[in-house]
Amino acid sequence: MIAIIKTEFQKMKRYHILLIGMIGMLCSPLLQLFSQAVVNEEFKRQNFNYAALSEMTLWGSAQIFMPVVFTLIGGYLINREYTDDTLKNILTVPISFRKLLAGKLVAIGLLALILGAYCCGVTLIASILAGLPEIKLSLLALSLLQFIGLSFWIYLALLPLIAFCSRKPGRFMGGSMAAFIAGYCVLFFKSGLLRHAYPFSAALTLIGFDTTDYSGTSDHGSIPLAIMSMIVMLLLAIVLIFTSEPPESARKEKKAKSRSFSLRPAQQKRQNAHHH
Repeated sequence: MIAIIKTEFQKMKRYHILLIGMIGMLCSPLLQLFSQAVVNEEFKRQNFNYAALSEMTLWGSAQIFMPVVFTLIGGYLINREYTDDTLKNILTVPISFRKLLAGKLVAIGLLALILGAYCCGVTLIASILAGLPEIKLSLLALSLLQFIGLSFWIYLALLPLIAFCSRKPGRFMGGSMAAFIAGYCVLFFKSGLLRHAYPFSAALTLIGFDTTDYSGTSDHGSIPLAIMSMIVMLLLAIVLIFTSEPPESARKEKKAKSRSFSLRPAQQKRQNAHHH
């Protein structure tokens, strides 16, 4: 598993999709700064400081940017094995498709945590460049924990979708659109069971984010229900991973190569008998 994760990070260095991901996460704080600058005076956020920008960026990241970026990058990295026609060669090594997929998903999860920390960093830089007040070390530490925590929970909420999209080549683009819709739907669950158990609402609850000012929720989320929601997402992803099968072409290639390897000892014996 560790070898698979290391290999995936080595591959990531060659892919331009990471740059798209970094730009996508950069857009989150920049969009909040832009909206604050152009909105009418009566709708502007009062006492707009670093804490306010960090909070607004967390909301925008959970609602739009993290779901789209994580699904897009995850699906793309898995899809490259199909488009580059490398999957059939990888499966000839003694490794199952399920283990390969699990290793890739773990690597993508670690990348999601890195992108969460990166988003926190660009939010800080944007705050400094914009001259926002009250940038304190305690606020920086809290923001970093919230950004990393949010990226972890959002990725866990997306894990079944990414695992499902990995079953066929090219499906990740549709998965990115589905992730966008799923993230945006957090606006519509303001109370009741869905408000507490909807995975994206649960992710915000688990980092202690108050959605009252953003989606008009009537109460704070339930942490036990939020945890149960994430457990369900994890179990669903595990089921999808264990029921995944490699493409038919890769299975045929693996069988053919395995058959050729098994025939070689017999051919060698016949050749030796012929020489004797």
